[in-house]
Amino acid sequence: MLVKKRDLLFSDSTRYLVMDIIGEGGFGQVVKCLNLITGKTTAVKIHKDGESESILWEIEMLEAIRSLDTEKKNIIKFIEDFNCHDCSCLAFEMLDKSLWDLMDEEGMPLSLNEIRPVTQQLMVAFEALKGLGIMHLDMKPDNVMLVNHKDQPFRIKLIDFGLAHPVGALETGTEMQVLAYRAPEVMLGLPLSEAVDIWGVGCIMAYMYFGDHLFPFEAKVLMTFFDVSENLEDAVEACSAKQDGIEYEDRMAFLSLLKGCLHVDPARRICSGEALKHRFITMAHLVDEMGTSSYVDAALHLMTVSYLPGSGAQPLAGFSSPAPKGLDFTFPGPSQGG
Repeated sequence: MLVKKRDLLFSDSTRYLVMDIIGEGGFGQVVKCLNLITGKTTAVKIHKDGESESILWEIEMLEAIRSLDTEKKNIIKFIEDFNCHDCSCLAFEMLDKSLWDLMDEEGMPLSLNEIRPVTQQLMVAFEALKGLGIMHLDMKPDNVMLVNHKDQPFRIKLIDFGLAHPVGALETGTEMQVLAYRAPEVMLGLPLSEAVDIWGVGCIMAYMYFGDHLFPFEAKVLMTFFDVSENLEDAVEACSAKQDGIEYEDRMAFLSLLKGCLHVDPARRICSGEALKHRFITMAHLVDEMGTSSYVDAALHLMTVSYLPGSGAQPLAGFSSPAPKGLDFTFPGPSQGG
């Protein structure tokens, strides 16, 4: 154990009181701390290897991401790095729980109305990273964190940039990602691009919808003989209860975006900017049912929780409902997408 409860961590700017151990692994610990200067709760990631090359690389990626408005771009806020107890420490804003934790607690798949805002926010995050030329390379439910699920349902942020790299910086053939979320081009040793992360978003979408990982963790060969498109249609159909026309149209929109994210050819895979204009995200196919369908009204409500002006996300197509307090909405005409 590197640190324990009630220990103090010292940086150049403040002191952190360790309140709880959040997690431990081969890298070290993640602890919940109280910043004794600001009084804010903070998460501190403690690397036992000190200033190793991998830690320095992670810090470099986090410093690059600092140029973004992380609140609007759905990315965890990096506060500072410092050395303490012969360890490298990274301080972040404190978030709620992971998507994996939520799914484990719920014990069932999420609805399309819940999947939509999570998907939209991930696409906002990856569109921002694309602008910086950075690949995350470690998409999995553990790295999607809910900000405050009680007060802001399904508001999320992307975390853990320990494997992040600039596009083109990785040697071809480098093995990245956990197996169940590994893109085909990674398995085949091909050059990598931001499309790797979009594959990961597709796997996350499937995980939320089915309540389980789309691909197994144990299999050595996943994609060689797997017709993703055809199998996805069968799986989505089999997993769906009888639905009315509105919900069926929404399911077809979801399937369209899911197939776009999981295209085996990275060159033909949908990109984050295109995904943000897709009808599943903009709800263009649901415009006419606004105010007459409880399903559509519930969908709009959950999307307004996650929408932040200036995020780069497409405002919901054609809707003109009043925004929740504190949010400024402008709604253009429908964007078809997909």
